[in-house]
Amino acid sequence: MKTLIASATLAMALLGACAASAQTPTEEVSLPLIEGVQFDDTCGPKPEFQGRATCVRGSLASIGPTAEAYIGHFERQGWSVVGGSANSVIFARRRADGACDGLEMAAFYDETRQPSPGAGGWLAFAPIPGNVCGAAQ
Repeated sequence: MKTLIASATLAMALLGACAASAQTPTEEVSLPLIEGVQFDDTCGPKPEFQGRATCVRGSLASIGPTAEAYIGHFERQGWSVVGGSANSVIFARRRADGACDGLEMAAFYDETRQPSPGAGGWLAFAPIPGNVCGAAQ
């Protein structure tokens, strides 16, 4: 299992989510290794994610079910799905001070190759710096 430290110095949002405040979340996010994937420090075809995200790799056919398993894992840790798109999910978790930590999970594959069920697929996980819920309530 790897641990992500949700901090502005560790990672930036993968898809450009805007940081609403300068608060730095300090809670850790556990990222277990789900069956069928392995950690990939290179982030495969997205080297720009290297050092900014934690990536896992499996077959393209396994990425959808693996993403669903990670969504369940994060929901059990108190995270809520608050947004996203076809290939990404944004999570938020309220802190004691009323602000929220943010986390993004993005799915991708090597677009220079013909997609097939056995081709490589990746999930990248990165904390979103700042308060994703806006001003503390």
